[in-house]
Amino acid sequence: MEKLKYITMLEATELVKQIEDYFGVSANKITVVKPIEIVDGDNTNTPEPKTIFDVVLVEFPPNSLIAVMKQVRVLTQWGIREIRDSLHNLPQIIKSNVNIQEAEQIKQKLEELGATVSLK
Repeated sequence: MEKLKYITMLEATELVKQIEDYFGVSANKITVVKPIEIVDGDNTNTPEPKTIFDVVLVEFPPNSLIAVMKQVRVLTQWGIREIRDSLHNLPQIIKSNVNIQEAEQIKQKLEELGATVSLK
């Protein structure tokens, strides 16, 4: 398990493909449908506020490429190749499943560099 923490995104992708082939499974997302609950006949559908977000880098000015790469490296611990590839294929999820406070901090740091960031 310790070795998995330090593999690149390319190596992880290849590992997933090998596991899929060997076990005959698929790593595609599974959709689970949650049953509708009606409590005491109350039909008010007030959605719960979202607390977990994905930070998506939409765009950034070309003159701040190096600064954005450095900031993404600090935030994600990705290697230079993964960062370069993701910055050339925008929009890109930079960090996923983070709470609102962390998401806002990341957004602020990237926007200070002139980047456009969205939270989903």
